[in-house]
Amino acid sequence: MKKILICTGGTGGHIFPAISLAEYLEKKNFNVDFVTDYRAKKFINNINLKKINFINIKTPTGKKGLGLIYSIFLIFISFLYSIFFLLLKKPQLIIGSGGYVSFPILLAAKLLKKKFVIYETNSVVGRVNNFFLKSSTKIFTGYPLKNLNNDKITFVGQLIREQIYIAKENNYFKRDDNFDFTLLIIGGSQGAEIFSKTIPRSLNKLFNLNKKIRIFHQAGNKEQELKIDFSYKNNPNVTIFNFEPNIEKYMMLSDLVITRAGSSTLSELAYLQIPFIAIPFKDSLDNHQFYNADYFLKMNTCWLIDQQDLNSEKLFDLVKELMLNKEKLLEKKSKLKELTKTDVNEIFEKEINKILS
Repeated sequence: MKKILICTGGTGGHIFPAISLAEYLEKKNFNVDFVTDYRAKKFINNINLKKINFINIKTPTGKKGLGLIYSIFLIFISFLYSIFFLLLKKPQLIIGSGGYVSFPILLAAKLLKKKFVIYETNSVVGRVNNFFLKSSTKIFTGYPLKNLNNDKITFVGQLIREQIYIAKENNYFKRDDNFDFTLLIIGGSQGAEIFSKTIPRSLNKLFNLNKKIRIFHQAGNKEQELKIDFSYKNNPNVTIFNFEPNIEKYMMLSDLVITRAGSSTLSELAYLQIPFIAIPFKDSLDNHQFYNADYFLKMNTCWLIDQQDLNSEKLFDLVKELMLNKEKLLEKKSKLKELTKTDVNEIFEKEINKILS
């Protein structure tokens, strides 16, 4: 049985693709160890992985003084732990998919001369992945990369959670014909003012158009929910929710989604063929969210609004136009279908077997 170790950061954008691969490989009789940090606990309640390991680590980015010293100390301890962990587990191949938790594992792998590959889910190479580019055996990417040209790169496409595949194949969530138009808003935890004020102010005006409209709005957390415009969140046709592990339910019920531009969210919307307006988080590392959305924009499969250009009138005009001209949404749906790759796990398996043969 081939032994694989997958390490990844604990945010949704990192954890979901890595879990998808790990679950697939286990079904193919690979022995998989999965390593992440404690932020991932809220994402893994329904995960079937046999061996999940957590590392206590914090990013030094943006830290000063004692906070920086403590972060560096945790990285050092995690590095020592990683050396013993790799010696104990003896993986034949390590797959790092970014996030600062990958750093001590990949550094230990490099020291021990273990084979490792990198999977970059964003359009711009993250800092941890960038650090290990030269020493990695192979670089797999979810998007064509913006800032890198290397003969070790293989564009495989985005890994998607199995539950997304299952939901689409079985058409679990069907649109409600009682509504003319359903909107989903995702990304409230990144940029509170826009998602709690600007977007609600804009969308509130849709209810004056003599159409039956329904809105699902992900606030991010209770603190953000409290900041949302009162008249908007108390509208009976507006549903406010926080973290939702089965977000595909709301996606499949929607005609249009307004979202940030994390790689996992965009790839899931693309697979489900749900048209979207991307508003990239302007403070994302190396502006990767803009480049994620720009990939879809250049393929004519989405609408993109820069955060600094967003105002309630501009968003209202665009949503109103799309609601009244649904052929534009249908055009985007058909183009999204052309972009969809459904064999990413199989490609990964073939590449892993090549490396290990």
